[in-house]
Amino acid sequence: MGIHVARFRMGGEVRWGWVRREQVIPIPGRYESLAEFLAEGAARARGMAAAGSEGEGLALAKLELLAPVTSPCNVVCQGQNYRSHMLEVGQDPDAKDFNQFFRKASSSLASSTEDIVKPGRVRMLDYEIELGLVIGRRISGPVRVERGGLHEFVAGIVMGNDISARDLQLAEGQWHKAKSFRTFCPVGPYVYLLDAEDCARLMDLRLQLSVNGEPRQDASTSEMLYPPEETLTELSEVMDLFPGDLVLTGTPGGVAAGRNLSKLARQVGRFISVFLSDKTLAKLILKQGNTAGYLKEGDVLRASISSPDGVIHLGTQENRIVTRALEAPVREARAKVG
Repeated sequence: MGIHVARFRMGGEVRWGWVRREQVIPIPGRYESLAEFLAEGAARARGMAAAGSEGEGLALAKLELLAPVTSPCNVVCQGQNYRSHMLEVGQDPDAKDFNQFFRKASSSLASSTEDIVKPGRVRMLDYEIELGLVIGRRISGPVRVERGGLHEFVAGIVMGNDISARDLQLAEGQWHKAKSFRTFCPVGPYVYLLDAEDCARLMDLRLQLSVNGEPRQDASTSEMLYPPEETLTELSEVMDLFPGDLVLTGTPGGVAAGRNLSKLARQVGRFISVFLSDKTLAKLILKQGNTAGYLKEGDVLRASISSPDGVIHLGTQENRIVTRALEAPVREARAKVG
């Protein structure tokens, strides 16, 4: 059985701790990044757990938990990897024949309780709960990853939220820009360090997200079209991955973009793979202009990921949306250039 660990601030210092029930047992040593923790601290944490170490526990509820994934790192994401999400945006999951990847800036990482800053010019701010894979060893060439051997490449799993400015994503076609504003990637509160026996559980985790108490997303990782072992095998052919890197594995149905497709768009969407391109669908969504369901200032997101047996529980995220006007400096800069 794996263990849960958290990164927290105590007395002005950043520490790591083993989460045991409602307490956190500090792990000896100072680790500036997740990569450093995985190199030394993870083994110490496992040793403490194996020995049943009591230690001096700290009340979990009183600690300031920080993002357990640290910058700089690679943040690689999968697009349209859940059947329900593809269906809600008018795509045919049975027709998909490639694994879609994109990136988020690591400066978008935020903690599980940090405010999410909505740029003033963004009208369609969306949410996407996702299971994250924390890379545990360097991958510098093609490898074959098997389900039962995931723990050899994945140190742990973490909850993430791929916050997205849909209007920028659809109008400009710039996924990286639309998904990389600061605070657009809340992670944590915990990293669950995997053991071999946990690999089978990864395709039976429940993802849940609500907005102001209203359930929006509720699905199982069993919906994935490309599971973690296939994804890492393919990524290894493309790029180097390093300890502490994060791979977000896609989101299920229930996002605001899917909820706000018009009735006509939904009907046409059943045949989207034959009649409409992604670009045409994007124009349809933007033309509709319905912002109901998208995130606005003051909204509170609450999310969790857990296994049915409760062995894996990645904690609870609770983030509030705040608005900040960011476009004025950009406009001033353009005026000076002109």
